[in-house]
Amino acid sequence: MVNVPELEEENHQQTSLLVLLRNNLLVSALLFAVLEFWRPYFFLTDDNIDGNLPFFEEVGNHLLHGRSPRYSDYLFGGNYDYLHDPTFFLWHPIYLITSLLAGTPFRFAIIDVDAFVFLMIAMAGFVTLGSYLRRELALKISDGWIMFLTMSFTYSMIVLVTGASWVSFLGGESALPWLALGILQKTWRWGIGLVTLAVMHMVLGSHLSPTVSNSIFFTLFALGISVSRKSILPLACWLIGYAAAMVIVSPLLIPMLEGFSTSLRAHGTTLEDMQSYAIPASQFPTSLFLGMGVWVVNSHYSIHSYTTYTVALGACAASWCLMPAVLSRAKWSGLEILSLGLMLFGVLLVCRPVWVSEIMLQLPLFKSLRWPFRELLQLQFFLHLFLLIRSPGLLKRMRTFAAIGGTIVLVIPLFLYPLPPTFNAMNWDRELLTKGGFEQYWTQVRPLFKPTDQVAVLIPGSVYDEDRFEEPYSLLATSNYATLARIVNIWGYSPTCPMDRLDIKIHAYYPFGAYLPEQKAYLLMQRPDLKFITLKSLHPLKITLSSGTGPTIDLTPYIPRRIHGP
Repeated sequence: MVNVPELEEENHQQTSLLVLLRNNLLVSALLFAVLEFWRPYFFLTDDNIDGNLPFFEEVGNHLLHGRSPRYSDYLFGGNYDYLHDPTFFLWHPIYLITSLLAGTPFRFAIIDVDAFVFLMIAMAGFVTLGSYLRRELALKISDGWIMFLTMSFTYSMIVLVTGASWVSFLGGESALPWLALGILQKTWRWGIGLVTLAVMHMVLGSHLSPTVSNSIFFTLFALGISVSRKSILPLACWLIGYAAAMVIVSPLLIPMLEGFSTSLRAHGTTLEDMQSYAIPASQFPTSLFLGMGVWVVNSHYSIHSYTTYTVALGACAASWCLMPAVLSRAKWSGLEILSLGLMLFGVLLVCRPVWVSEIMLQLPLFKSLRWPFRELLQLQFFLHLFLLIRSPGLLKRMRTFAAIGGTIVLVIPLFLYPLPPTFNAMNWDRELLTKGGFEQYWTQVRPLFKPTDQVAVLIPGSVYDEDRFEEPYSLLATSNYATLARIVNIWGYSPTCPMDRLDIKIHAYYPFGAYLPEQKAYLLMQRPDLKFITLKSLHPLKITLSSGTGPTIDLTPYIPRRIHGP
């Protein structure tokens, strides 16, 4: 990630917190700029591009025109209430402010600007936590070591955010050091105040599932600190601050929970889904110590390989420092034991053996927590916290070698591999949006619709299976692209849409809001005037527009020529 500064504890130089924050901010901004230079709009992959970007653009356009951002004009038949859907994290000030870029040439940078701001909040939190612990525990660690661990923690989420493709994971990550800092305070005012602000940030800025798992981990953390200190203060600060935050955000949180309670996800998921993308225990060491380096030693893996994707998720630059710290002969403190224990608890949940999933399936709310991505947030935080307070036990040369080695293992594969690790890089949709092809296409196609028309998207199963990663979802107005196309779609993309608020009684077959052609007759029974955009074939690409009675229109002539790729 960066050339690791001098790490020797004998010569450590301790500067003021403001200087530490300034230095880390400059390095973090440089690293982010390198990512953007290597791949502009680095975070526009998968859900971030087909789900989050259109949503934020619509919110921004509503704000710019003096309208409420609460309702969608184009998704789920129009007039859809975002506030009742926890998938659409709407009310965090950062999201609202960055959505205003919708009316500017920087509209496609909304997600990347969100990511940058959250990464800087995470960076500032970990630097502040490191400086606080160095002073309170008299840790003999250098500014360089704090900077290395800060950069490793901050950018450990790169793979998760581009892979699982939810920028809101960074909302959860950036709250973690501030939550810990609040729990570790020795005064009521600072403890409760920091916890309250951090929980509000977490709830408003993060996906609902990371909020749940963060709450579990930090309840255990606060309890452990109270036991270690033989004081009720840490646990009380956590509980009071948490309760205060929930009361403050309850006008926004309650509608989301009400909507979630009537969604299909609230009824639970399957055991198979629960086990999907759990990192097998036998592969976890590879994930932790090699990460994306698996592509270097196993070049036959594809970007969409199950093994490659799951193994890549757990990487962080500081992971190579773990074993020397654990094997150190230095005396163990209560905070070190607690941090290591919570890290191992995270490992258990990330590997998620079957018996863990079976327990979750019996519990309200937990039965809807599908893939074990969110636990990586806590696992990697407590790993870095452990290394921060345990680091004096490392030998000087071993620490330097581990830090440099871990950085190389994380960075080199990232730049050697042509794409970010992701389910779906959506390269064609990226090109269509950023090169103007999308707007060119819909400028010609939109006049074929009346203002009152509503559409459903049909994709045959055989066509979807042919090449699901090359389908031009933006040209179909499926997922949430309908908001950019300004076409009313009877569905959209949300795993937590409240079913009692939707007029249409037929659930979309595909998770991104498209139907099978076999569902067309049932859809017409519900809405006889419905129009259909159908993906007929991929090779060659053919898209049609039809209705229940009128002629079928071939949209293929309007499709822009692809600039790159097949």
